[in-house]
Amino acid sequence: MRRGSRRRPHDRMNTMTIHRYDHLLFAALSCIAASTAAAQDTLLWSEEFDGTGAPDPVVWSHDLGDLGVNNELQIYTDAPQNVRVGGGNLAIHARREADGRFTSGRIRSEGKIMFQYGTVEARIRIPDLADGLWPAFWTLGNDISSVGWPRCGEIDILEMGGGDALANGEVNRRVYSTAHWDFDGAYASYGQQRTTAADLSDDFHVFRLEWTPNAIRTFVDGQQVWVMDISNRDAMSGHEFHAPHFLIINLAVGGSFTGITDPNGITAALPAAYLVDYVRIYDNGHTVMSGPGLDTECPGDLNDDEAVDAADLGILLALWNTDGKSRPEADVNDDGTVNAADLGLLLGAWGVCP
Repeated sequence: MRRGSRRRPHDRMNTMTIHRYDHLLFAALSCIAASTAAAQDTLLWSEEFDGTGAPDPVVWSHDLGDLGVNNELQIYTDAPQNVRVGGGNLAIHARREADGRFTSGRIRSEGKIMFQYGTVEARIRIPDLADGLWPAFWTLGNDISSVGWPRCGEIDILEMGGGDALANGEVNRRVYSTAHWDFDGAYASYGQQRTTAADLSDDFHVFRLEWTPNAIRTFVDGQQVWVMDISNRDAMSGHEFHAPHFLIINLAVGGSFTGITDPNGITAALPAAYLVDYVRIYDNGHTVMSGPGLDTECPGDLNDDEAVDAADLGILLALWNTDGKSRPEADVNDDGTVNAADLGLLLGAWGVCP
């Protein structure tokens, strides 16, 4: 066990959106039975954020700059004032800088920790969101670099800060969950929401994803937010939800989802801290985990000689631009192709294994 991008136009939330074949999709999205308890599952991996400094680079990468999506206002950085681990938590801070710009943080486990099916739990404390903050905990298909969005698929476990929740005075209590995918060449999404009795900015709360070959469900403190039937992948064109995904944690400022795209409309108290106590992945009987982040010692040691060296490099280069099935360890990031991403991970671990 280890302790240790892109985004799309996002102006929907509690409805299903599709361009065609609605009758097939509605059949596939029928409500299904309630879930079993996560307590019955076996812990496979956890990130407890118990260190100090930057998030573990074996697990997490940073998205940086203005990503040019969703009319968001922030610039993402890897600076410690925006993203750091300390006191047992990951802290992502949204800030208004002296020049008036907004900065924040976004980390992802792409190519490092992936999972297909499973139960994911995160213990999270959101900041006061009013007006204009947008925290999220979500997944994307690990093939996004080759197939793009939405064909990679997306599962939003937690999103808050929506414009309708702001209008109703429920911004710190309304949780949204949504799926996005490609439906035979058209963009599709299906989402629901739950308004809690508690103000979720007052303390930590547990957000959970339960993902099986039959259904995707999300919960806040054990209360179901959303369910989607994925058992008939052909009917819903939902093959994206039967493939490996990676995790993303971020705090956006403004954007289409919040309904605030003018910097002057951001009135939330800044700096604002988005805190994550842990992220845990449990085996629900279907879970497959992959990625070099699961190997805490030498992800590039392809010949198991306790060193990452020229012999390992030779193996990788001999399988360049193939699927690596004859030597699956050469596909270091498990994305289906031996390429520059694997080379970078191997070179990053160069030398004698710890």
